[in-house]
Amino acid sequence: MIKMIILARLLAPIDFGVIGLATLAIYLFNVFSETGLESALIQKSKISRAELDTVWTLKLIRGLILFFLLFLSAKWFAFYFDNSTLDSVLKSIAIVSILGGLVNVGVVFFQRELEFKKKVSLELASDIVGTVVTILLAFWLRNIWALVIGNIALGVAKCIGSYHMHSYRPRLYWDWSIAKNLLNFGKHIYWISIVTFIVTSGDDALVGKLLGLTMLGFYTMAYNIANIPVSSFAGIIGRISFPAYSILQKEPARLSEAFSKVIEAALLFLTPLTVLIILLAKDFTLIFLGEKWLPMVPVLKILSLLGFFRGLANVFSPIHLAVNRPDIQSKNKTIELILLLLFIYPFTVKWGLVGTAWAVTVVYVVSAIINAISTAKIIPSFFLILLKASWVPLLASFGLMISIWITHNWLYATGNLIQFLLSAISGFVVSGAIVITSKKNLFRTFKMSMRGAKI
Repeated sequence: MIKMIILARLLAPIDFGVIGLATLAIYLFNVFSETGLESALIQKSKISRAELDTVWTLKLIRGLILFFLLFLSAKWFAFYFDNSTLDSVLKSIAIVSILGGLVNVGVVFFQRELEFKKKVSLELASDIVGTVVTILLAFWLRNIWALVIGNIALGVAKCIGSYHMHSYRPRLYWDWSIAKNLLNFGKHIYWISIVTFIVTSGDDALVGKLLGLTMLGFYTMAYNIANIPVSSFAGIIGRISFPAYSILQKEPARLSEAFSKVIEAALLFLTPLTVLIILLAKDFTLIFLGEKWLPMVPVLKILSLLGFFRGLANVFSPIHLAVNRPDIQSKNKTIELILLLLFIYPFTVKWGLVGTAWAVTVVYVVSAIINAISTAKIIPSFFLILLKASWVPLLASFGLMISIWITHNWLYATGNLIQFLLSAISGFVVSGAIVITSKKNLFRTFKMSMRGAKI
């Protein structure tokens, strides 16, 4: 959030549009070469050195191939989107693919053995390096190259950090029988990754082509802010719960109990934060990003709903993978793809950015419903669990909404920043008081669970 606020002040919307397209191109090649091997390693009960080295070798080869593909296709992307800067940007940032292939495969044990502190430390350290480099260069260069070099710095930091934080030292090794066995699980992950790419990035490509890179910059910024609930909590809890569910996959009662706690915690976080973003979207944009970003406000409010339902998907999907049913997610993602293809173009042509936002939001709303139905086949009394988990978050969100409305109107004549801060604080205090009063046991259990994970 800090990085976005500072960079939004220093750089132009079109810079975010160009880097968004460069990231899209990298994501495109990554997805179509996705193997799902790391997920297969996490799901397996036991893994050998031969399996680890085979996976690392395949990742390195994949990284090198992706680098050359990105480098050679840079001119085509620049021509298609009619932006010459994209050529040099894409050729430079392609090095990230090699860095990703070199990351120590041993870090898979952080998830597999529930050593979340180490995983978080690695990701946080990498993010800090990338953020500091990007911000310093943005003050100096005031152009897109701050974003490019910052992304490369993040990749370097993660690669070096992976070897510093885990003692495993991979070597070049290949065993086709091992690769074939792991790829059997990974084939569903491959299809899921392809469809996820189209659903989450097809809107970027369409906006960039139909509406221009400045509009894409607005859309990218709104999307990033709206997905804070996902990136800061729901996405993380999804990665954490997958290995935990895998351990419990043969114990239905404990699996159901674990899921009920996860969904409850997720809703307690997602629901109030989504309401907060919607209510304060305009004030936040005006105060922290500046007037030049105001066109994105309506889009941000709509995409906040997308962030909520995408967050739910991150809670549902790990349990499908953990019980060795990746086919469920594969089918669900196919439905998402069909819906996106039906809605995205006509909505964008008719209503512009707002139409794009509604199209992708509808896709995730339907997807959440389908995911819930699929999960109900795995978790007994699923809908009862969901109902019990929902009432406190809804009550807390209502309290937050009333508190912000009262504070906002009471301080109508006050300066915008003070009004914004006091409205947000009052909302958090009221909703937090409701949650803590209603769910004392949940926080106590969560604290004990975290202690257990460290052990």
